[in-house]
Amino acid sequence: MFFQISLYLALLVCLAGLLWRAYQWLSMDIGPGSPGDPGRRCLAAVKGLVSALFSPGLVRRTGALIRDTLAQLHLLKTHPLRWLMHQLIFWGFVLLLLFHAFEDELTLKLFPDYASTLNPFLFLRNLMGILVFAGVLIALTRRCFISDLRCVTAGADIMALALLAAIMLSGFLVEAAQIVSEPIFDEMVADYYGNDDPEAVAALKAVWARDYHVVFDPPATVTETLLTAGAELNQESCAVCHSKPTAALASLPLAMSLKPLAPAFNRIRADQYLRQLHYLLCFMGLALLPFTKFRHLVVTPLTLALRGGKGRSATPSLPTRSTDPVILHLNRKTRRALALDGCTHCGTCSRHCSVAPIADIIANPLILPSEKLLRLRQSVRQRLPDADDVPDPFSEGSFICTECYRCTRLCPSGLDLQDLWRAGKADLVQQHRPDLHTRAVQTASGRLLDAITASPESVDDRSPSTLKPPSWAHGGMDLCDDPSTFQACVQCAVCSSVCPVVASASQPEQDPEMGPHLVTNLLRLGQSDLAQASGMVWSCVTCYQCQESCPQQIRIADLLYELRNRAWRRLKQAPPNSWRLGKKKEGP
Repeated sequence: MFFQISLYLALLVCLAGLLWRAYQWLSMDIGPGSPGDPGRRCLAAVKGLVSALFSPGLVRRTGALIRDTLAQLHLLKTHPLRWLMHQLIFWGFVLLLLFHAFEDELTLKLFPDYASTLNPFLFLRNLMGILVFAGVLIALTRRCFISDLRCVTAGADIMALALLAAIMLSGFLVEAAQIVSEPIFDEMVADYYGNDDPEAVAALKAVWARDYHVVFDPPATVTETLLTAGAELNQESCAVCHSKPTAALASLPLAMSLKPLAPAFNRIRADQYLRQLHYLLCFMGLALLPFTKFRHLVVTPLTLALRGGKGRSATPSLPTRSTDPVILHLNRKTRRALALDGCTHCGTCSRHCSVAPIADIIANPLILPSEKLLRLRQSVRQRLPDADDVPDPFSEGSFICTECYRCTRLCPSGLDLQDLWRAGKADLVQQHRPDLHTRAVQTASGRLLDAITASPESVDDRSPSTLKPPSWAHGGMDLCDDPSTFQACVQCAVCSSVCPVVASASQPEQDPEMGPHLVTNLLRLGQSDLAQASGMVWSCVTCYQCQESCPQQIRIADLLYELRNRAWRRLKQAPPNSWRLGKKKEGP
């Protein structure tokens, strides 16, 4: 009765949670454009999936699903230990479900001679449990001893691992208590032996005490005569469904350690209580599946399927042949919501983020992708009001992102983080949350200088030799104030010829702000404020190709980076209404 009630209750909670998650995926709105009602988005998703199932790319998508979800070859190439951890937990748990949890519904149909106490099933069950436990230990060890993983480890991560370890440990304890249980032996004799002859039972007890490690109270009498008779009886009645527990790699050592306590355990039927605890922990994990990190068992395959089977390094695409823009738009909304819910907070993206060092410099953890994703999820579920140009750490962390695509390429769950960042930035702009980079790029030099300069002079016309660090420069390299840094520039334009930003411009020769050598020339002329407002400063991706290729060994990339930081500080110190995007400054 306890088993059935707890199972049905856990299934009900799990089903309700999955339906709630599905409703969120179909109603959550991320990015610009009409969100569409859940019904329309559900219909669009069904149409997209149906078209994907009958498209030529189905084989490719299936292969990608197997490669990325089951084999996880992307992890094997980059993080072998993490790949081993995932494989141990995943395959160990799946095989435990096959050879243990679903024995009546599935295992007996696949293996007609199956019995949980027979080899190789007894051995496999212990082996799979050991694999899962080893995977959990690797996960805990990594999170305890890798400093940057400690920074992104939350209570939910520890809870999920602890629950998984408790399920495995309780399972081993149940089997260990059953090995030494005298009441279970008595039940087996009554149900299957069908002979209450005291001598025959005594002979069986001698064999089961020696070979099966059952603890009898009082201890069973063991003699050669009883052992010989008991071996024959055991072979006739018991061996067909009971193997010696020597193959129980984890349970047998536990059983041997429990022998001193076995008489007391047997009197209170500890095996039954432990079994109920094991069931309760398993059903707890089932019920919590939609609400904890366990949900990625459902979300990750869906997310990777939506990648279109083009591989993890390719740009994600919707798995549909439909050209209907409405269906494409609605499915993009749904895919974003699904991806937003599929993060396992593993920290891989933050460990390899291109701008992660800035988080320590300005003390803003929301620059890290894993932390920013949690905040984005919160902002989407609890729509933030318009900020009226008040900066906050979330908008700052969002717009510092350079969209280098590294986090998307390395995400183990296959999340299209790049699309989420773009959609999140668009939402922040609609909420009037400051986008300083876009402001600097889109605003003409004169308007930007009028907005951020407190003095009437918008251009510093002093010679480079007389420049001194301004009052708003708090530390830093101060390269822009040292003429020896850039006076050696001969305007050869080698830096601009190797610059990927210049190469991506449609007509760089017609853009007076496009080119690192032009910024250096402004510094040579003493026009540091104009240099700060240059589009090149704000479009630079800090790839350092210009600096590495400069024949004069000028630190061009460092100069651009310093100019950006200086302008950033000035923008943050200026009155908010003076630099609101799209809002002209009032007055003369």
